[in-house]
Amino acid sequence: MSTQINQAMVDLDPTAAAFLVAYIEAKNKAKEWNEKADIARQQVEFAMGDCEVGLVYGKESVRWTTVESRRVDVAKVRQLLNEEELAKVEAVTVSKRFTIVED
Repeated sequence: MSTQINQAMVDLDPTAAAFLVAYIEAKNKAKEWNEKADIARQQVEFAMGDCEVGLVYGKESVRWTTVESRRVDVAKVRQLLNEEELAKVEAVTVSKRFTIVED
């Protein structure tokens, strides 16, 4: 059983510690596989050149799709609005970030 040291700290029990190790190992393997996927994708993109569709043995297997998106440029909004106007449209959110502490 994990032991709470104070309100902000807990000494993880062996089970939780093992899960943490498993998490770190899985994240490292995922990073390795993501790197391999990126390299493979780059090779396919290079092979496609300017073409929009890639065929494998005559069958459509990959395509480029044009996507348009619109986003608010927060930096520009901050420049254009005064503090009072900004306060009316700004929403503050609070979240926690899970961070692995490395030696």
